[in-house]
This record gives sequence, C-alpha cells and structure tokens, in this order.
Amino acid sequence: MMRKLSNEKIERIIVEYKSGLSLRQLNMLLGVSIGSAHKYLSEFNIIKKQNIVKELNSHDERLIGLYVGLWMGDGTQYWDKSKGGYTVKICSNKNDVLLNQFIHNTILMLFGKKAKIINELKTNRAYIRFDSKFVFDFVYHYIMIDSGKKTYSVRLKEKVDSYSREFLEGCLLGLILSDGYLKHVLSFNVVSVNLAENLKTILEKFGFHPYIYIDNREKYHWGDIHAVKLYQKESRTLIMFLDDIIRKLDYSYSFNELKYESMSPRRFELRTS
Repeated sequence: MMRKLSNEKIERIIVEYKSGLSLRQLNMLLGVSIGSAHKYLSEFNIIKKQNIVKELNSHDERLIGLYVGLWMGDGTQYWDKSKGGYTVKICSNKNDVLLNQFIHNTILMLFGKKAKIINELKTNRAYIRFDSKFVFDFVYHYIMIDSGKKTYSVRLKEKVDSYSREFLEGCLLGLILSDGYLKHVLSFNVVSVNLAENLKTILEKFGFHPYIYIDNREKYHWGDIHAVKLYQKESRTLIMFLDDIIRKLDYSYSFNELKYESMSPRRFELRTS
C-alpha cells in the first residue's frame, strides 16, 4: 500500500506537473514514485492523456512529402536523456505565426500528434516540438544523412523518380517554406549538395529550369553554399504552383502569406479531416 503523501508534497507535484514536468521528471526532482504521482494527479483530474503515436493518422502522400520537406529543411531530432524520450523539433521564427501554426497542423494531421509551439526568450527563434519514437523513426523511411551531420548531407533516400507526384509536390512546398527565399526570384540555399540536387531535379520534373550557383566559403573554413535558383519569370510561376499545392492540402492561405506574413487578421483555418 502506498504511503500517503503530505498535502504540501501533493501540492508541489501538481504545481510542477502543470509547469510541464513529466512523471519521470517528478520522480527525479521530488523523489516520488511514478505510481504515486500518477495516483494523486488522477485524483485531481489533471493527469494528461498520453498522445502516443503508433501509426500514421493520414496516408496522404502530399502531406507526407510536406513533412519530409519541412524536416529536411529545418528539422532536428535526438534522444533526450533528461526525459528518456525521442524529441523532434522543426525550427522556425517566432514572428512567423501563420507558418508555425501551419507546421503544427501538418504534424497533427499526419501523425495525430499534438506539438508545442515554443518561442525562445530574448531571441526571434521558435520551434515546433514534440516527443515520439514513431515519428522519429518515420522520417528515415524517406531521408538519408550520409556523413553523420544532417546539415551537410541530408537528402532523399531514393532517386526523385521513385516518389509519387503528390509526395514531390508536398516535399517541394516543405523545402521552400523552410529553406527557400521566393519573392522576385527563387533562391534555395543549403550546404548539402545532395539536397540542392534533389530540389533541382524536383523542379525540373515539374517543368522548371533551375540552375545551381555555388558560393565557395573554403577560405572561411565553412561548407560551400549550394543555391538552387530560378529566373524571375519562372519564379512567379513557381509561386502560383505552390499556391495550388496549398489549396490541394485544403488551406485557403497563399504561399506568400504563410512564408512572409508575420500576422494576419484572418483566422487560421485548420484541417480537421
């Protein structure tokens, strides 16, 4: 039988749990067994239901490609020793409110996973964060990291022609939303030569004529920047092409609104099915 905890200890459990600590972290911080913490939190009806993902919530190829593109551009993931879990992050900017909501909803629709949008203090950095072994493993069905360092070698696992048109549409959108600049002209700047080649091939598959410019940074002891570019006329066409992909994903926002508007008076419209 569990020994009854003092009211002060129970209150501390509740306060720390509401602040965001997990049951495992409560165990380490307060010396309270996970079972005891769960018991008292359940009695007060504040225990959080675990949002464990074991399978895809959607098999929409366009949605899968979108997540893969976003992750290759701005994603990171690692084993978090302090929590004993697999953490996934999509990095962003706290001013990109619409884009952050869009990424959050993509994760929810594809995996049924609730993520947190976290804004860092004293910087403009933000990230969309969640914990999931399934999602952690899932991305490796589609990507490769050749040299151990994602920034320098991330790429699609198979040849571009191996993927469906719908997947490539989503992947194209995800890559440009994350690592691309597209106003008057497209400029997609990455260190990974393989990722640059992936994007170039995807654009060619959709009828565009990109070229790659290499910014040599060897004298600074940095990796070269491989910039995939389009001329102005085709860049305008690409914006319309991306708008159409977003519509196929059932959103009413344009590419420019998602990518470049910090705020909007319009309500963000979430997909629910």
